[in-house]
Amino acid sequence: MKTVVIIGAGFSGAVTAAQFLRNSVTGVRLVLINRSGAMARGLAYGTNSSLHLLNVPAGNMSAYVDEPEHFLRFCQSYDPAHTASSFVPRKLYGEYLTAVLDAAEKQCASGVTLERIICEVNCLRPDGEGAQLELADGQCLKADQVVLAFGNFAPADPCGFARIASEQQFQADPWSSRHSDPIDENAPVLLVGTGLTALDVSLALMQQGHRGPIYMVSRRGLRPLPHRPQRPSHEVSAQLVDDLLRGPAKVLKYVRIVRNAVREAQPQGLDWRDVLAVIRTATPRLWQRLSEVERRRFLRHVQPYWDVHRHRVAPAAYQRFEKAVLAGQVQLLAGRVKNISLVGAEITVDVTLRGGERIQPLKVARVINCTGPNTNLARVNDKLITQMREDGLIQADPLGLGLVVDDRLAVEDCQGNAFTWLHYVGPMLKANYWEATAVPELRQHAKQLASSLIDSLR
Repeated sequence: MKTVVIIGAGFSGAVTAAQFLRNSVTGVRLVLINRSGAMARGLAYGTNSSLHLLNVPAGNMSAYVDEPEHFLRFCQSYDPAHTASSFVPRKLYGEYLTAVLDAAEKQCASGVTLERIICEVNCLRPDGEGAQLELADGQCLKADQVVLAFGNFAPADPCGFARIASEQQFQADPWSSRHSDPIDENAPVLLVGTGLTALDVSLALMQQGHRGPIYMVSRRGLRPLPHRPQRPSHEVSAQLVDDLLRGPAKVLKYVRIVRNAVREAQPQGLDWRDVLAVIRTATPRLWQRLSEVERRRFLRHVQPYWDVHRHRVAPAAYQRFEKAVLAGQVQLLAGRVKNISLVGAEITVDVTLRGGERIQPLKVARVINCTGPNTNLARVNDKLITQMREDGLIQADPLGLGLVVDDRLAVEDCQGNAFTWLHYVGPMLKANYWEATAVPELRQHAKQLASSLIDSLR
């Protein structure tokens, strides 16, 4: 019996497993390993807060490419009022992914088994045409095919807070369950970052009854932008994609064409959201056409603006956030953290405001790192990643965006050689495709990889 091991059971791992189970040849043992107890959840969908909504409407969140209304039907089984435009709680999506995996296991062909293991993988080493895996509990597994499906890693410490502050004063990972000490409801809190993570954390704090000021700081102070409640009845012309793909691949050219398209869309009752919707399917091609120099230029000058326009928030969540901003409880600052000092239980953070030399001191009881996931594998402190990196089994993207794979999603080693038995699926595909962090793209990659694995086992 052949053995396929998937390491990681968040969205990418769970959906790849489900696609594999639905279509696999007989005589295969599928092993799904997750180091946390919740299979098919991951960081994104493990929340229990009703305020944490999906940032994509239900109609675009099906786990299956070929069944676009699969998730919507699941939502309507709970509440018939849900529509394709509804932004539902993330915890409901976690329940959906669990149901997807359970149903695929029940429907798989005879001779195909699913084994779920809750444990950490400490080591992975090549063994013939496959690999040997060593688990933290002492188990050893021999695998014919291995899929790395790890998702997002905790953010890197942006300013050295961890060197001077205790865990009670500096929360390095905003989603860590280990940090459960309550914050005085009137104490000031600083969120480093002003994106989607900071918005989620600020809403969670206020839901818990926090009444003190919540400061949010980033270099540009850009806040998340909302989706519209409903999409317009017509779209931007697909000619826009042809214009972007024509001629030299330059970031400045891309920006000019997009800006012109936004201006031309306005008289038709459309806006920048509709322009980005047309670009989305072509984003991987646009990214792959860029040289490394141009990619670096994009990351330095354009990425912050791209992120706030491309990765939007549910309208209801945005309204709650905006209400707190207007009331003065949430205060956004554009600037850089200059100095950090500690006096007793209080942290003083000096922020050099953007556009000048004026320094604003902030005295806070806790700092929470909301800078977003760390995609630079050279800076990831994880036992398996460290072992594979030191053994030359994986190659970090030179721009720190993820993992290097080939067109089949096969992992490339430090020499640039692609393995026949080792693959990756998940947000680290951003290095190759840029647009690889949301469900509509990841489900395509999951389906492709599952099909490739099945073909290799035939």
